[in-house]
Amino acid sequence: MKQNRLNNIINGIMKCISVAILLLCVSCGDFLNEYSQDTAYVRGYEDLDELLLGSGYMPTGTPSHIAYSEDYIEKPWYYPYVHLMGDELDENIHSYSGLTAAEDAREKFFGYYTWQQQVGTNPTGTEIRKEDTDWNRIYKHINIVNMVLADIDKQNADNDHDNLEKQRIKGESYFLRGAYYFTMANLYGKPYDPATAQTDLAVPVKLTEYIEDKNFNRNTVEEVYQQAISDLLQAENLLKGTTRKSYYRANSTAADLLLSRLYLYKQDWAKAVEYAQKVIEAGDNSLQNLNTMTASFFLNPQLPEIIFSMGNGGLRETITGNAKDFGISEYLYGLYNDQDIRKTFFVKWDNTYKYAEFVKGGSIDDQNRTALSSNFLLRTAEAYLNLAEASAYNGDEKLALTTVNTLRKNRIKSVDYKDLDATGTALIDSIRDERERELCLEGHRWFDLRRYTVNIVRPFSKTIRHSFTTFEYNWRYGTLPIQTVYYELQTNDAAYTLPIPKEVVSFNIGMPNNMRPQRNVIETVNY
Repeated sequence: MKQNRLNNIINGIMKCISVAILLLCVSCGDFLNEYSQDTAYVRGYEDLDELLLGSGYMPTGTPSHIAYSEDYIEKPWYYPYVHLMGDELDENIHSYSGLTAAEDAREKFFGYYTWQQQVGTNPTGTEIRKEDTDWNRIYKHINIVNMVLADIDKQNADNDHDNLEKQRIKGESYFLRGAYYFTMANLYGKPYDPATAQTDLAVPVKLTEYIEDKNFNRNTVEEVYQQAISDLLQAENLLKGTTRKSYYRANSTAADLLLSRLYLYKQDWAKAVEYAQKVIEAGDNSLQNLNTMTASFFLNPQLPEIIFSMGNGGLRETITGNAKDFGISEYLYGLYNDQDIRKTFFVKWDNTYKYAEFVKGGSIDDQNRTALSSNFLLRTAEAYLNLAEASAYNGDEKLALTTVNTLRKNRIKSVDYKDLDATGTALIDSIRDERERELCLEGHRWFDLRRYTVNIVRPFSKTIRHSFTTFEYNWRYGTLPIQTVYYELQTNDAAYTLPIPKEVVSFNIGMPNNMRPQRNVIETVNY
């Protein structure tokens, strides 16, 4: 019944929605004729609330494997390739279990995984897949939010409860729009460099709820960040004093945490500290002490430090240890020592098959695993890490040490615990390593690697090497590797920024794209 009503709302409020996701890609005179100003079908703020929940937020679910992503229309994966472009995962060449992955994410996301100039290309260069899936999905959400914001103040409110509900819906809408633009800027724009942000291009900003018959241009990184800040500040203010039903809906603490991350990326250390402290001082989501944790896996629905989640989980089924799939990289596994309890709750060595398992969100074969997001999850631990990092950059090393050690006390075996004691660049590097240990495979690492390249205090960039193996089935021995080729992402590589999808630039004639180098094989190994 609710779904039917939601469908009616969507069909009524957006006769143009079937084409709305194209409005940043094409110019068509008919668009203006397909939009109706009639909003009589909206019976109250409750309808807009359902519309926001059903079509404004990223849907939540647990599809089995990121290679299934386009098959999950109702609950799709969002930008799963962010996990594949960094240094957290390695291709499994030899299957210690004698098994081969049923789905080949390496092949599907080859262009992203090996940082190709054309990210939609397949391994043989004979096909270019769609590149605008995430662009369309996220701009569709932005359009929904714009429409809710345009209509929410027109709805009747008979009492204080109704007014608070309208305020909450409006606040959630601003949160989502700010979150989406911040995400898009970090997928398709250069990392925020204070020296160039006013000229570096990001993505188009559209704030109107109606179709505009024009080509859209890319706004600058600075402009998109300022829009995201404006939206999140309004969200923070509006969501204070309101009540939400679950952590699948945004609240003021979620807005504060996302603001602390945004300011950290923007290199505004004082603001990053301010908003991270707001999250910690709110006291709503305490850190989980792993010394006393009794749950079977870490990212479980009862984890006290969860602030907000949207989008799909289930990433661990892509990290199986089987041939033609992915496993935890030696780099990531090497960051954990034996005193770190995360070496049990986040990554764990499988003595039988001799590879590092990813168990943060449950075991691979657990069908009741959590639906917490692998791409958009806000946890209290990040507030501590944002606060520590920004404080270290800002010269407040005492606060940085106190903060990062508070987190570490909840992660290291009590009998083995010793405070971190470092200064200068050693302290910054230690906090960055702690960030990678804590937030691994939650969608942070690729964005962190990007922003480190332009950091004004401690710039850092690394060379990352990825392999791609061709396999052949042998009736006696199973699937065996026959050739492995290697690609490298160089330090400060232009490929740290994705190209604008080919579908978008082909329709928006004259829209400049992000230039990426041709990516060639640097080494070949035959078996």
